[in-house]
Amino acid sequence: MVNMQGRKTGGRRKGTPNKRTQEVQELLAELGCDPIKGMSQIALDVENPIEIRARMFVELAQYVAPKRKALALSSASDERVIFNIGLPDKRKPVLK
Repeated sequence: MVNMQGRKTGGRRKGTPNKRTQEVQELLAELGCDPIKGMSQIALDVENPIEIRARMFVELAQYVAPKRKALALSSASDERVIFNIGLPDKRKPVLK
């Protein structure tokens, strides 16, 4: 909750896992299951199909290299932007 001065009051402190996340973490610890270790073993096992290995590497990569966000281009003006990709304009005759 945010008070009138824009400061957080009440609730969980920043970084504290919610109840469900805490339960899952405790259950995995109880079972001796480390999902990161499991995914890395799958990724490194050359016996597994390349599609599965690649998927595991993609999943693991997000823990060491966060995904980059797409950039949005904006312009304050209403000018048209023309992209020239090397194709002739069909409206204009091509001079030879």
